[in-house]
Amino acid sequence: MISINELNWGITEVIYLTFICVVGFAITLLIIPYIIRLMKKKGHIGYDIHKNARPEVAESGGLSIVIGISGTSFLLMVFFPVLLKEIFVYFLTVVISGLIGLIDDRVKLRSLYKIILTIFTGSALFLANYFGFITILSPTIPFLGVTRLTMIYPLVIPLIVAVFANTSNMLEGYNGEGSGTSLIALGFLLICALIWNSAEALLITTTAMAVLIPFFLYNKYPSKIFPGDIGTLSLGAVFACIALLGSLEVAVFCVLLMHIINSFYVLRSVKGFIESSEIQQKQNDIIVLENDRIKASNQKDSALTLPRLILAKGPLTEPELVKHFYVISIICGFFSIIAITLTHWTLGNLDTIYILLLIVIFSIPVIFLLYQFPRVRGIVMLMILLLIVISLILIFIDLIVMQFFPGSFTIFQIEIPYNIVFSFILIIPSLAVWYYITIKYFWIQINSIKNSEGI
Repeated sequence: MISINELNWGITEVIYLTFICVVGFAITLLIIPYIIRLMKKKGHIGYDIHKNARPEVAESGGLSIVIGISGTSFLLMVFFPVLLKEIFVYFLTVVISGLIGLIDDRVKLRSLYKIILTIFTGSALFLANYFGFITILSPTIPFLGVTRLTMIYPLVIPLIVAVFANTSNMLEGYNGEGSGTSLIALGFLLICALIWNSAEALLITTTAMAVLIPFFLYNKYPSKIFPGDIGTLSLGAVFACIALLGSLEVAVFCVLLMHIINSFYVLRSVKGFIESSEIQQKQNDIIVLENDRIKASNQKDSALTLPRLILAKGPLTEPELVKHFYVISIICGFFSIIAITLTHWTLGNLDTIYILLLIVIFSIPVIFLLYQFPRVRGIVMLMILLLIVISLILIFIDLIVMQFFPGSFTIFQIEIPYNIVFSFILIIPSLAVWYYITIKYFWIQINSIKNSEGI
């Protein structure tokens, strides 16, 4: 990771970055109408399944995002040559993800093949790091500090890219949902980049937002274009690059917590990876009513999804449902800022009073949002419970376990820190208990539908 200070930041650099963002915005805005006409002419269209009229909408609109990011990446390499290698690898990762997404849009790959290919999307990051072209640092975790995973962490880089790509893909499906929540996430990650002093994260988040804004204008309700897998996978790659190149792993995890939890629900109910469009065809989680309002399915074999949980308290219009996603994304954004601030505190860069003050300040908008949107209260409480449990485990490891098991041990010439081992030993069963609680909560909400309908 290169610090923002190393860019010799001044008015010139601000002008450069502003110019790049304007160009990225303009490229995407101008090319989207052409892509809409092209996709419709080629017959690459999808049906808006959350409306009874099922209007035809141009697919693979994420092509505009890939083109926009390609343009801004080229300009970033020209104007910020100190980051040329990192930006080039970022560009390759997004393009490879986009190509795989485009293939999937055309031939509809089987889930297993798609997972294998999305793991391959991390090949550019893995090889660049392996051969020393770039350096990806081991993650810094709140309460534990800098982890010593110099041998292990590089091996899981492709898997991290695949997880973020598929996680972003599994919640997409509602007008403006994927692009809107991604914009919110990028906005908070921009703040995290400034706090963490990460030049890579700063440049990627700002330019990605510039590219994504015009796409959102066409993708929001009523959608004129869908991102397709080319869009969702490339956006997942963007978040993976922010995490890995910008050393913001914990912040990205927190800001995408809504998507991650939805993925857990889906994996539990359908026994594997499945896209939102496949859910509607095979294990319909929602039902579209005659007035285009959407209600949750009360069938036991329907997929468990976050939309279904939000709709368990009654039908909503599509824009109302998407607004609830935005609210949860904003709250997750607050989590990400707290997480990155805690990381600074762990390294001894902040006093405890700043952490407590930040939590108090963020509690005010969170409480207001929970008051205004009661449907998300249970979901947010489950998220907070998860983060508290993980934090307590990390604190326990730091204060107690490390007193008896300092240092690390070696297996097959790979050095493995004891704190990481105990983190897995304690966190995995805790996650299982937390997941059991979330599933119980989910079915309490779904069963309430049956009771209210007299079933």
